[in-house]
Amino acid sequence: MKREEFLKLVEKHQQGTATKSEVKLIEKFYDSMQHRTSTDEVEGLVSDEKGQQLFQAILGKLPKEKNTSSRPMWHIVKAAAAITLIFVVGITIKHLTDNKGTTVSTAMGEQIEIPLNDGSVVTLSENSSLTYAKQFGRKRNVTLKGQAFFDIQRDIERPFIVHTQTTDVKVLGTSFDVDTKTAGTTTVSVISGKVQVTPINHPKHNVFLTKNQQVTSTSSRLSSVSAFEGQQPIAWTKLIVFSNTNLGEAAKLLENRFGLNIIFESDALKEERITGKFKDETPANIMKSISLLKGFSYEFQNANTITITEK
Repeated sequence: MKREEFLKLVEKHQQGTATKSEVKLIEKFYDSMQHRTSTDEVEGLVSDEKGQQLFQAILGKLPKEKNTSSRPMWHIVKAAAAITLIFVVGITIKHLTDNKGTTVSTAMGEQIEIPLNDGSVVTLSENSSLTYAKQFGRKRNVTLKGQAFFDIQRDIERPFIVHTQTTDVKVLGTSFDVDTKTAGTTTVSVISGKVQVTPINHPKHNVFLTKNQQVTSTSSRLSSVSAFEGQQPIAWTKLIVFSNTNLGEAAKLLENRFGLNIIFESDALKEERITGKFKDETPANIMKSISLLKGFSYEFQNANTITITEK
């Protein structure tokens, strides 16, 4: 029974509107309390003044035989109210702890994937930590120390915000890397979508990044936006991410990552688009998956050369 419900029952007793079942419920509760011998620990949680008010309100409505205990009836009421209060406070503390968030940390050489309750996935680099809510509310806020790659589910009504020591990174749905391993700076690299980067001490001075763009932020200023090739910023994750990427771009990424030479039979094949994510996969497995998805043929001419043809 929550404290609010307990007080409502008291008020109904005082007003004479309690039902028979409610009267029986509160009587049974007090009967059970009479068998307790240790109330000193909880008596201090309810003031005498408030306790006496509750006692007098209920006492007038209870049958006379309920008032003949050898133990003072007020102590029972007081203990019952206090125990109810303890129960409510316990729930509140648990709720606040849950809302405060969970922190996951990695050690040297360790890398883990963290699934969030909104469907997003965070790949946390070594010597890093991420604090996040088990259940997101109206906002999706996380705090990062170290480095992580974020693959965020799109939600227009609930932006996703990464807080670092120097910077806030705001997105709707995208994939990007955040690196705070250099003291006093945050480097943001966008793999897909659009990201807003804001120094925490200069909120009006922000910048929007799109695919293959990167910026470094301190707490008060931003560097110039620069471009990067392929997916170098997330090479540490062993991830390859395609987001509506044409095959020509995908081939360049694979060439840079694995030292390959990929040859297309026609330019039309280069315009086919794919979306997918591969982690720690071999070039052969990646090519097999893409070919099944898009319906083309491929062949390894040697260890480093692949030709792609129409079926």
